[in-house]
Amino acid sequence: MSIPQDLSVRGRPRVSRRAALPLLGLVFAALMLGGTLPIPLYTLWAPKLGFGALTTTLIFAAYTVGTILALLTLATLSDQAGRRPLLLAAIASIATSTALFLLAESVVVLLMARLVSGAATGVVTATAAAALTDFDDGAGGTRSVRATTLANMGGLGIGPIIAGVLARSVSDPTRMVFWVYLAFLLPTLGGIWLLPETVSQPHRPRLQLHRPLLPGRSGRARFAQAAALVFVAFSILGLFSSLVPAFLRDVLHERNLAIVGVIVGSVFLIAATTQLALNPDRARQAMVAAPLILIAGLVGIESGLWAHSLGLFLAGTAVSGVGVGVAFKGGITVTHALAHPEHRAGLTATLFLAAYAGLTIPTVIVGVLNQSMSARSATLIVAVAVALLALVASAVPDRTRATAKSKGSR
Repeated sequence: MSIPQDLSVRGRPRVSRRAALPLLGLVFAALMLGGTLPIPLYTLWAPKLGFGALTTTLIFAAYTVGTILALLTLATLSDQAGRRPLLLAAIASIATSTALFLLAESVVVLLMARLVSGAATGVVTATAAAALTDFDDGAGGTRSVRATTLANMGGLGIGPIIAGVLARSVSDPTRMVFWVYLAFLLPTLGGIWLLPETVSQPHRPRLQLHRPLLPGRSGRARFAQAAALVFVAFSILGLFSSLVPAFLRDVLHERNLAIVGVIVGSVFLIAATTQLALNPDRARQAMVAAPLILIAGLVGIESGLWAHSLGLFLAGTAVSGVGVGVAFKGGITVTHALAHPEHRAGLTATLFLAAYAGLTIPTVIVGVLNQSMSARSATLIVAVAVALLALVASAVPDRTRATAKSKGSR
């Protein structure tokens, strides 16, 4: 006898597929916010545990290293074992990383906490994005694209704001922030338990290192451009997130962690708002302008750093948020259009692989360069390289169309 899609295998009630989409969107956002909770707290851990800028960069990078490893090894497991088991495993990993933050009395434990948190994020991003698409019965998959982009960016934006506000109002912020989040995970676990399974024939998964999945030949140029722009967008997010706390403290002498959290969160929330304003058709069209918007945002941020101007820095933040929103919404839209249902999590994982590589690589380079030059100079070098990549990415479709036209004229 077949099992209705809105009921569980043992008679436990499940929400309908239509209600499952917004429920999963909320769960997705709740799990993502854990990845940015620690950002305002690095300025508290550094003097307490005795580490400097390079170590801060490495701790920041540990999160994205964990995410990338998960995307290469675990992200496609939901196509085999089912969406719900992978989401439940991810929430267990997030709870583990949260417990490690509570026990953190050394840099090693912080690195472990960030690594585990990143691995869980890798599973969540690919699995939740694929499940949202599964639940979307509407034409064009508009609801799932909107939910994916909003939950991802919205969750990342809320994290530092919550951490900053709590850090300002409690006596032991490096612990209390994570006690609150650990309690917050309980209703999230209930939300996952209520979701129906969308993989029709789950089976025992095979754990192995996967090459990044790509679409068919006809769609690879479009996907390459989308992935490159997402790389650039997340490079800006990484540079921004790692720079803001120290910039506000050392340059502007602002030590209010609530303000730090709001400024860090704002770039993600502006990106999320931008995505809400774009339907899939507009998102594809707006991707043409994404490189210039991202470059303009970089110019504003760098100008603020060099001029010691919070106004310029915030202007660059706002423009960068718009550029990130356009690039990410366009990337998700292109991936959704190119993905075969049986490999949906795999292709989504490839896009997020590009995103988290962008979050890691430029930030680590800045940390290394900062050992022999000022933070401003190191950031400027990396910002120029990221801007050049944005220009190269914008030229990919033009070269592709030019090649196609030349072949057609022969």
